[in-house]
Amino acid sequence: MSLSRLAHAFRRSGNVSVMAALLAVPLLGAVGMSVDMARGYVVHNRLVGALDAAALAGGRVLGTANVEADIRMYFRANIPPGFLGATIGDPQVTVNPDGETLSVRASASLPTVFMGLFGRDTLSVSAENKVRRTLRGLELSLVLDVTGSMWSGDRIGQLRASAKDLVDILFGPKDEVPTLWISVVPYTSTVNLGATRTAWLDAGSPPASAYGTQGWRGCVEARVGNDSTDTPPAEAPFRAFLYPNTTGQHAGGGDNDWPPLTDVLPYVNSNDRAGPNLGCGPPVLSLTNKRSDILARIDTLRGVNRGGTMANIGLQAGWFTLSPRWRGLWGAPTPAGMPLDYGLPDYDKAIVLLTDGSNEWFDYGKPPTGDYTAYGRLSDGRLGTTNNGTATTRINSRMTDLCTAIKAQGIKVYTITLAVTSETTKGLYRACASQPGYYFNSPTAAELRTIFQQIGTQLSSLRLER
Repeated sequence: MSLSRLAHAFRRSGNVSVMAALLAVPLLGAVGMSVDMARGYVVHNRLVGALDAAALAGGRVLGTANVEADIRMYFRANIPPGFLGATIGDPQVTVNPDGETLSVRASASLPTVFMGLFGRDTLSVSAENKVRRTLRGLELSLVLDVTGSMWSGDRIGQLRASAKDLVDILFGPKDEVPTLWISVVPYTSTVNLGATRTAWLDAGSPPASAYGTQGWRGCVEARVGNDSTDTPPAEAPFRAFLYPNTTGQHAGGGDNDWPPLTDVLPYVNSNDRAGPNLGCGPPVLSLTNKRSDILARIDTLRGVNRGGTMANIGLQAGWFTLSPRWRGLWGAPTPAGMPLDYGLPDYDKAIVLLTDGSNEWFDYGKPPTGDYTAYGRLSDGRLGTTNNGTATTRINSRMTDLCTAIKAQGIKVYTITLAVTSETTKGLYRACASQPGYYFNSPTAAELRTIFQQIGTQLSSLRLER
């Protein structure tokens, strides 16, 4: 090859190299940009997922003071600090004045790897969503154990706070909601239907003189044969509860010697009290749509010592407050046209039933054996037995029948066992719930608030909107 031809070849080769180098720059930029954009896409997706979880968590406690704290906690749990090297800000929370919609927004700044070569050092991503609460019409009964054991570890205090959370979630910022009605049914080994409801009593009830100066507080005995139904009092009247006076009947004293009357309000944590209403808890609050009245009643709940635990009696009274067979019977604050019929479109009925123990007779340790309850004393044999274990089995059986009958009417049943160790009792409440997800076991009182908030979320459906 001649020198001139060789020089020409070198010139062509150099031109190709220059062209290749020039083409490589935008190609490298495109590849680098795609890498940085892919990283941005991953951060954005993670941001969206974290916001979804955070917004739903905030929606669960909408109407309470925990909204922003819960949103931050769930957001950070789902997108760790420095994810892919990004700087991630705290979510911005906005609650609409109507209390029905919650908006959450978050952004992140991601350092670029390749785009910095072209003067872009960071890539910004953001996400936003909304949660809207869609509360159907609802009649809800809170059936709450207020037996003496609820004093232990301040379970009763945690119950009050938890139940108020649920009420706040359902009502949002409003004090009255036309389609939301709640009853509060405290129970012990009996239930208090209200001292003004003497028209519901049968003629064989104890006379007023039997109660000394205290008067009848409002508790009733079980209507054996109708203790698993919603039969109204016109068809099956109640017998007024009276804890018999044991003065002078037993050497060394009985389990309820009076006078003096020491079972006086307010309730205190003591088994050593005496009186005709011993073991009778606070009265039922029938359906009302006024949040302040519901919260005020919950605030009054205290443990009530003596008697034992008869959850079936409380559950039945909860049904009374929701059953259309009781329409017009309760009086204020419940309107004459309520409870409503079963199965109405866009309307639900629900019960939340809580206990911290098994159904059983309490025994004070003084004669006679076994405290007086809605079923009298164990020795009275009203359940066809004087054996404690057999009697408990029969109470549980009645409760199972109640659960079946209530669920057959389309009422949603949520059940909670608190600090319960008995597998039999857990099984009883698990089977009573409308579905497995409606049963909750709380090993300690500290978990109660989360459980009540979950139930509030289920009752007020949350819908994500973007």
